[in-house]
Amino acid sequence: MRPPVRRLQLPRGASRPSHAPASGRPCPRQFSYRHPRQFLAAHQGSARPQLPFLYPSGQHLSSGQLLRLFSISSNHKKFIKETAKLSVRYSILIFLITSCFSIASLGVLSEQQERAFPSPHEWSLITRFRFRRGKWWQVPENNEDEGFPNWARVYSELRYALNRLEDPSKDGEGIVDQEEGGILVPGVGKAGFDITAKSEEWRQGYYEVLMGMATAAERLEGWVTDKWRRYVWAPEFVLSPTNKRPKATLPGMPEVPDEEHRDPAADVPEVYYMRILTSKGFSTSQRLKAALGYADWLSFKELPDSAEEMYRWALDIAISGLPTLEPAAVIDRETGILSANAPKGSITPNIVSATTSLATFYAANGRHVPALPILISILRARLNADEERTAPTTSNLTDSSLVGTILSLLAEPDYPAVPTSGDEALVRKEADRCEEAALKTYIGEILFATAGSSTKQRQQGLSWVRDGVSTSKIAQTLDSMRANDALRKKCEQCEEVGLESWGKIMTYLAAEAKEKRNVAHSGGLQGLIWKLRGTQDLDKDVEDLEGEEEGVILRLNKLRSRMLKEEYADMDRKYARTFVF
Repeated sequence: MRPPVRRLQLPRGASRPSHAPASGRPCPRQFSYRHPRQFLAAHQGSARPQLPFLYPSGQHLSSGQLLRLFSISSNHKKFIKETAKLSVRYSILIFLITSCFSIASLGVLSEQQERAFPSPHEWSLITRFRFRRGKWWQVPENNEDEGFPNWARVYSELRYALNRLEDPSKDGEGIVDQEEGGILVPGVGKAGFDITAKSEEWRQGYYEVLMGMATAAERLEGWVTDKWRRYVWAPEFVLSPTNKRPKATLPGMPEVPDEEHRDPAADVPEVYYMRILTSKGFSTSQRLKAALGYADWLSFKELPDSAEEMYRWALDIAISGLPTLEPAAVIDRETGILSANAPKGSITPNIVSATTSLATFYAANGRHVPALPILISILRARLNADEERTAPTTSNLTDSSLVGTILSLLAEPDYPAVPTSGDEALVRKEADRCEEAALKTYIGEILFATAGSSTKQRQQGLSWVRDGVSTSKIAQTLDSMRANDALRKKCEQCEEVGLESWGKIMTYLAAEAKEKRNVAHSGGLQGLIWKLRGTQDLDKDVEDLEGEEEGVILRLNKLRSRMLKEEYADMDRKYARTFVF
């Protein structure tokens, strides 16, 4: 049984502490509203300590409090150190990966350029790199900003390569001056070197550099540059005696420097043509191409006398390489006509090339009388030449496995075979059928133009032009032409020229026949004479000539439409690629 509990009743207010306030609200903390100086004096009736750090001053911060605001904990320090290490590590890794990718991209591009524009293996790496860049900038599609070859850049790259090739301490070891101090050509400067000690590949590369610089110098005639060769200006921006009011420079381009602070962007082209012609060690074909190039440049500059002299020099170069001791039995040096009784195998491709250029120059300058017999003798020599003997092609077995493909990509490509000297006997190739068609067209044009009132000679000229068109059309059906787009397009151009000449001849003949018919149907004495002879033949002639003219025009338009479509397709394929070689 639970014992009874006695309840004690306390007096009212005895349960409250003696220091509690009389109101029901709690008393605020004593240290929260006192001045900091009163913290040291503790309240006599307060049992809790008065601590300074619990007081939110906010207005007066001590140095210790400021240091605590900027203090870093040990965990934070560890995090910062680890983050810094990872940042440095990944930065180095990204830099190495980017550098390797850039080097690999440069190597791939350089390898593609080497396969597109081979350079001699004995050249140094820098010279080969500059040579390939000079070749690469000649492709219009590789110049995205301009859309056409940047000849100033081409000249700069090839000039750097030429300086290294002609430096005996670099890639020019073994070349010597032909005489003590070299040969000086008036107006051109120092002549060429004696490069007979160098290999054929080296000489071929050196020749390509000189010809490339000559081509670039032709395009840069009149252009100027500053002394540091940083910028170039076209002739229309330069004040000169022939350009009194030059154009303003383009936005973002510096002004043209003064005359004393500027230099020509390139030397004159004859410097490089004469370098080839006066050097010792180049083949006959190389010297002939340089002479013909210089002659074409003089003809373009409207210097016919100098051009004819250079064409004559080219003919002398070709004659000097004849395999016979009696050149007179092969060609007449004065007229340039090839002999019909020339010994078998004595006519060379160099002779044909030189005489063709000379005859074309005569015809372009209106000198048809000396040009016609030269063209006829060249066509006779081509038709009487022996057919080319095609050697049996041996298929080169290539390793198509993965390892073989990788090894073929890593191996350096072989330098292509050096072209022949051109002093061998002329042979008739399928690729030369377009040349035969062009010769027939030229002969027909000259015969018709010089016929006058001779109906027989007119018909002969028209027959030659028709034969030229047929020859070019047949040449396009040959397998060798179909396999080579460049040759096929060349034949298409020959056909276009022939059809255009044919159409002009028919237009002239149809107009003449119409005039005769109109005279016959008109009154007067001449009309009476034609009526007595009969006008039916005149009407038939007009109808036939107009019909043939219409047919030729339709063929010409159809051919040009096909050529234009092919040109657009080629441009689309070229510009669709990043780099074009």
